Amino acid sequence: MKSNNSFAKNSLITITRQFLSILLGMFLLVLLANYLGKTGQGKYTLIILLPQLLMTFLNMGINTSTIYYVSKDEIDLNSAVKNNLFVGVFLSSIAVIVGIIITFFFSEQFFEDTSNMLLLISLIGLPFMFLNIYFQTIFQGLQQFGIFNTILIITQLGTLCFVTLFVVIMEQGLKGAVISFILGHFITTISIIYVLYKKYHFRYKKGILSLVYFKKSVLFGLKAHISNVMSFLNYRVDILLLGYFINPAAVGIYVIAVNIGERLSIFAQSLSSVLLPRIASVNNDIDRNRVTAILTRNFLVFIVLISLSIFLFADILIDVFFSEDYEESSLLLRWLLPGIAALSVEKLLSNDIAGRGKPELNMYVSIFNVLFNIGLNLYMIPTYGVVGAAASTTLTYLQSLVIKVFLYKKVTNERYHNFLLIQKKDIYLYTRILKQLKVRLAKS
Repeated sequence: MKSNNSFAKNSLITITRQFLSILLGMFLLVLLANYLGKTGQGKYTLIILLPQLLMTFLNMGINTSTIYYVSKDEIDLNSAVKNNLFVGVFLSSIAVIVGIIITFFFSEQFFEDTSNMLLLISLIGLPFMFLNIYFQTIFQGLQQFGIFNTILIITQLGTLCFVTLFVVIMEQGLKGAVISFILGHFITTISIIYVLYKKYHFRYKKGILSLVYFKKSVLFGLKAHISNVMSFLNYRVDILLLGYFINPAAVGIYVIAVNIGERLSIFAQSLSSVLLPRIASVNNDIDRNRVTAILTRNFLVFIVLISLSIFLFADILIDVFFSEDYEESSLLLRWLLPGIAALSVEKLLSNDIAGRGKPELNMYVSIFNVLFNIGLNLYMIPTYGVVGAAASTTLTYLQSLVIKVFLYKKVTNERYHNFLLIQKKDIYLYTRILKQLKVRLAKS
């Protein structure tokens, strides 16, 4: 039951709904930052980082293999849902056990000054987090991006509503924020089950797990899984090391800049979510290269322009939305922007490579990136503090983009200027779209 929507239409649907997700995420960030303060914000980030790390390390790449095999019609929806349900419950149970062990034996090293009780409470969200990512990717594989992106918005909107209730109205502080995080994922799981039941008529029937599909999904998924784990560590190792070397307040200041910057990469994530199943389902290399080239070179221009705008107005942005406690975040945001722009473009190339059945290439680059990033942070954070963490992140993302551009060229034999430099036909397309908009506005 794949969607017949065109690639362009899917991209537009995804970007539109992800823009709403960005707005909701910003509201959530502003509320938590101003009501928890920089120390509370830092503690909250470290607490929810535990279940996020566990889910990332233990999901076995089933989400990526689901996209791949569903998009290629190698498994039907009912079988995919049943298999992912079994695997999700099993792996999330292991994750909870591992989380309890970490809380009791290692929390003082990496989660200093955070409540063990809140760390344990955060683990309640793990089953919902596993099921959400496993079920969401079924819709992604079916290229049902309206449903896929609506689910993402439900998570953001649900969490925002619960934060408003527990943190703002009931004044439950850090505990209320952690409970809101869990409930946001719980509401999402309920919504997904409802859609599967009503729209796709899924009914759970007792049966044996498809071991053939499970083996295929794990073998394929593990290649992407290691890459995803390394990528996540790339995104979050600086936060862990800041908590280790400095304190939660430093994490709170830093994470504001990181979160604002990551709103930019959501656009790339949106386009990538459409690109991966599209590339996987197309057998023609010419069509694959054309789609990715158009997307990458135009997005590069877009992300550079947006990054420059935020760079110029970073001080105003922080002053308007956040308290004076976060004044230093504007400097950190400026340090992060070049790296985040590079990361955004790299995501598109990475998903193209994965869609061609070569996720191991992304894995090798990700392993190198993590080692490079950890090495930089171990030197830069003790020497330069929070600024050192931001600089390390940007340097890591920039070198990663250079490597990925080279790899993409090797895999596709596409010329560099085709996927990196804007072309006359792109400008002609923009001009034509603007003329059409003017005509429509004149008629209205």
